[in-house]
Amino acid sequence: MEKPSINELFAVLLARDFHADDRTIMVGANMPMARAAAVMANVTTHPDARISIGLGVQGLGDGGDPPAVHPFLFDPRTMAAEALMFQGRVFDDMHSPDVFFVGGLQVDQRGNLNLFGIPDGEGGWKMRGPGSIALATMSAYCAGYYIVMPSHSTRTFVERVALISALGDATERARLKLPGGGIRMLLSPLGVFDFNDAGDMRLRSMHEGVTLEEVQEATGFELDVPDRVPVTPGPTDEEMQLLRERVDVYGTLA
Repeated sequence: MEKPSINELFAVLLARDFHADDRTIMVGANMPMARAAAVMANVTTHPDARISIGLGVQGLGDGGDPPAVHPFLFDPRTMAAEALMFQGRVFDDMHSPDVFFVGGLQVDQRGNLNLFGIPDGEGGWKMRGPGSIALATMSAYCAGYYIVMPSHSTRTFVERVALISALGDATERARLKLPGGGIRMLLSPLGVFDFNDAGDMRLRSMHEGVTLEEVQEATGFELDVPDRVPVTPGPTDEEMQLLRERVDVYGTLA
């Protein structure tokens, strides 16, 4: 079978990591790999999961035509249902889901995320991000969340983020008595990461073909690296068949 893309790998790794008691899964906008993971779990290990999906738009073009939208985000199967859900329950799920997914322009050694932008030091912005809508609430209240970083470099993995959109620092979360479970796992194109008992980022595994030197050179701070770093277990043929033939039927993640 054709080698999985990085987003297909992300989807499989996320779907594998859900906890047995995860029942409400909230997927934000423009995270098709997270939606794929939620659907994969829903048709296998978590048939009673409730999944809330945010919409996403890509490819705005020159403004002359309507913006292109991933067909995966407007899958016609989402227009019908097999059960009735009361509106109040939907908002309860959105307020404090079991699972949430986040990304950022920057992530730091303590797991804090910046989705606001990069200040220019003169009261303006060198780069402006989409903002922090829902991130502060979701990351504070959800039972556990996953960070998915599409880029891994010293510009995105920094010692300290410029601004905090989602507080990941375990020490600060405990001081503020945030009710949620915090970060479960961080994924990047180079590897899988979590956080040690002191709250610092730790390398859990490296993707196939990636070296430790590559990971260290692309990270703007000192990682906690175990004596032996395993290779990330890739998707099985069965997982890839499920993903490509039943979940990502339009090939959005390819």
